[in-house]
Amino acid sequence: MGCYSCMKFLFIILNVIFLLFGIGGVGVIVWILLDPTVPFHFTQEQNDFMISTIIYLIVALLLVLLSVLGIYSVLKEIRWALVLSFSLLLTVIVVEVASGVWIYMNRDNLDDFTHTFVKRNVQEDYDNDKNIKEMFDTIQSKMNCCGADHPTDWVRNNAINLGITTKPTKYNIPTSCCHADVAESTCLAATQNVKIGNELDYQVIFDKGCYILIKNYIINSLTIIFSVFGAILGVKVLGLFIGLILAFSMNRNHRYKA
Repeated sequence: MGCYSCMKFLFIILNVIFLLFGIGGVGVIVWILLDPTVPFHFTQEQNDFMISTIIYLIVALLLVLLSVLGIYSVLKEIRWALVLSFSLLLTVIVVEVASGVWIYMNRDNLDDFTHTFVKRNVQEDYDNDKNIKEMFDTIQSKMNCCGADHPTDWVRNNAINLGITTKPTKYNIPTSCCHADVAESTCLAATQNVKIGNELDYQVIFDKGCYILIKNYIINSLTIIFSVFGAILGVKVLGLFIGLILAFSMNRNHRYKA
């Protein structure tokens, strides 16, 4: 009975940890959904990104639910609640492992897609989609970057896109490419009606493209996520085994009490 009580206590502690993980996960996912400037938006098409993010939100909510069920089942000695908590935890682990393996196996495609998506945002979608314009302006301002690979990526306009034979000789760079401490008049002079081929003033505008910064952000974030994920997964597997042992032990205890 002493060992059984210790396992119950450990199981409760683990479920409290799961509860905190779940609440934290919900908070992070809601933040990602509400903030379009988070670079993870560049890893998938918008509809696919929304679907996958909502799936992770459901997983985080399941983690909250199973932790509450786990604590309740052990405190009240209710076996069906413990079995349900065990089943939900197993589901969460399977989903997380499957998604982790998929991300690892498709990491090269992820890089290619991100580059293509950022480039397309600059050369096509920026002028046609207000939300993308606001998002990319914010990214350029926050990350101190300009264009996809280089500020000259902004050499594009409707004339080029429509295939008009008379090529434009000038182009505009968004003012979000300007350094924060630059006066508005200086910024406009360096970004508006820039002659194609002319040297840009990097004292005024950012000289780095956004893609490499977004890529590095995603890689660094994924490294941290996978490290934390590995540690959390180990804790969840431990909780899975303890829950299984408690389910069998609880059944025997009930028979002895009878």
